[in-house]
Amino acid sequence: MNRGAAPGAASLAAAAGELIGPLADSATPKPLPWLAGGAFDTEVPTRQPLLLVRLERDLGAETLSVTVRVGATDQPVLTFAEWSEGGSTLCAFAAPVDALGVAAQFAGTVSATLSGSGALTPAETSAIVGLELVQGGLGKLLAVVLSEKARLRRQAREIRMIRSLRFARGHTLDRIGADLGVPRFSDRLDWDGATGQLTSTPFVDGREPDDEYRSRLRILREIRLPSPTWISRAINGDNPAGPTTGWMADVGYTDRISIDETANPLLIGFRLISPGRAAERAELLKAIRSVHLVWPSGSVDGDTAHASRMLPPVVENRIDVARQALGTLGLPPNEPVSASVALALATLLERQAGLGSNVYRVALGGQRDDGGSRFELGFGVRLAAPANADLDAAVAAAAAADDLVAVPRADDPIAGWLLRACGFRSWLLLDDGSVFASTLATGALVVDAAPGADATLPLGLSARLESPGDADHDAPLAPVIAAFALEGLLPVAGVDALIAGIQPSDVDATLPPVLARLDLPAVLSTADLQSRLAEVARRSFVVFDLGATTPALLADPPKLARLFELAAAAGASSGLPVLTAGGSLALIIGLVDLPLAGNNIAARYSVAYRWQVRALSGTPARLSARVGGSVSVTRAGTGISMVSVLAYVRTGANDPYEWRPRLADGSLLSLAQYEHLMNILELVTPIGVEVNTWDIRRRHVDVDGSGVPTAMSPSAARTYHRYRPLHD
Repeated sequence: MNRGAAPGAASLAAAAGELIGPLADSATPKPLPWLAGGAFDTEVPTRQPLLLVRLERDLGAETLSVTVRVGATDQPVLTFAEWSEGGSTLCAFAAPVDALGVAAQFAGTVSATLSGSGALTPAETSAIVGLELVQGGLGKLLAVVLSEKARLRRQAREIRMIRSLRFARGHTLDRIGADLGVPRFSDRLDWDGATGQLTSTPFVDGREPDDEYRSRLRILREIRLPSPTWISRAINGDNPAGPTTGWMADVGYTDRISIDETANPLLIGFRLISPGRAAERAELLKAIRSVHLVWPSGSVDGDTAHASRMLPPVVENRIDVARQALGTLGLPPNEPVSASVALALATLLERQAGLGSNVYRVALGGQRDDGGSRFELGFGVRLAAPANADLDAAVAAAAAADDLVAVPRADDPIAGWLLRACGFRSWLLLDDGSVFASTLATGALVVDAAPGADATLPLGLSARLESPGDADHDAPLAPVIAAFALEGLLPVAGVDALIAGIQPSDVDATLPPVLARLDLPAVLSTADLQSRLAEVARRSFVVFDLGATTPALLADPPKLARLFELAAAAGASSGLPVLTAGGSLALIIGLVDLPLAGNNIAARYSVAYRWQVRALSGTPARLSARVGGSVSVTRAGTGISMVSVLAYVRTGANDPYEWRPRLADGSLLSLAQYEHLMNILELVTPIGVEVNTWDIRRRHVDVDGSGVPTAMSPSAARTYHRYRPLHD
């Protein structure tokens, strides 16, 4: 402690300063200098000396033990308790004196130990304590009498500090908990390996330890209006590069937890229908081309259409530039596109000029009356696929651009990164080798009308997610098929024949126990299953016949379970094992709820469709249903109707009004840490928003300390102590 500072707990020095004359000097403690190695020496005889050890700084929740050795004898250990104040002194040694009260010169060493830090070096010891010498009867008397003042000051500091949550303990901590409505737990979360369920174990003394209780109270004390930035800081701490110091650090978890708010795509598709009125639909599309679409330069019909439009000069100049771009790309003169597509193509040419590489050189087609949901309204354009050399050159040139993040050709063979930068929101490689691009979020969504958009009733509409190279399955099944291919399993070609030959599960006596163990549905009535499967779109599920591997998989259920986990990880929603006519096991893997199975392998569907219809003239058509992959038109209406479909595709990101915490691969939570995190997530998630913890519960909880995660059942999502009890 600095000698020029306020005396603090140095009560003897403060009292001596109030004395007069020679009394003040005789009672004032004199510092004894340190020698090398923590040694000291009075160097001369002294009169009635008392050696004091002085604390040079305030202590926190730590204790300091000091041992003074005089000559070859260790004096009793001195202890500065928690919260001792700088300036406090303890009597270390009273030297023997002769008849005249004179003590011979004495010397020794000092060593110290700080709780939490261990033994201190001589340099560290001399920094935290000092030595003082008091001589004479008055000084010794005052040192003893005033020693109680330092203890009182220490006690006052302790009382003040333990009122804070960080240092509170015992009953003080209980009072803070009572203020927050959070009592101590009497047991902790545990795992029952025999039943594979979460359970609890009472604390040894029936009382939750202070540190564990404090970590819970801290969350409730510091909670505030949530935001992604605040949640991340609260969980992880303020240092993004170092170890975590936030709420999770209180329970020993030091890995960072990221906040993921990326959203799954919502795709949209449109179809114009005019059942029994083909001429009316053709007339409407002609008007759209004449009034709204942008024609390439050099088109006679386009020049006529644009000449009759009344546009502000600024807009007209932009459209003229876009028309020149369409002409440069060679867009067919009778296939205009929407203004948004035309402007995006103009930006594409400008970007390509800046990169010095023409990735896209030719526009193959635009609006067509028979173009279906992608092209009939002009919101899509078909481009010739880029050449490899052009694409590689553009990727290399983009490395020097400030506003482009290029992706190598191996990962993005159609330069979606470039199309996105130009304003396109969808792009897809088609089966004919061309590239479809749109400024709408249509993605792979296609809306088909059977027998046709102008046909008389009955008329059906269906939505599909086109998968290049696979006409039988929707695009989200492609990762599932690829994952199973690595296991040596390929999709069954004759799905109808396999379904027609399904047998009840109990035909094979070894199958029902395995299904029960894996919590998978058993087939009891084949006729019921077959009729219900007939209502599920064939494109939305894929079937794999396990064939000769069936006996081995039934003998090793974890291997069979792994196939369903593989499907879930690839984006599937449901899985149904069935016994084929040949006696082998087949797996039906779906994107939607399957009969008997529901969404059993991912707890939610992978693809959902919702339909709407609006009349553009007359009364609207009527749809038989508004959800599902297909609908029927039950009333034609009196004019032209616009049918729209929204396709929601789960790709591993988040649903609307949902977020999820993400842990690094291989990072594991103990049960106590899992419980702590689940309470944090529950408390920081706003009303009306959901937190998705599926991945954490399946891949990141070490329930038994084995170092291996255990996939917890869906019921475990709500099996943990609530830090703040729910009250009626």
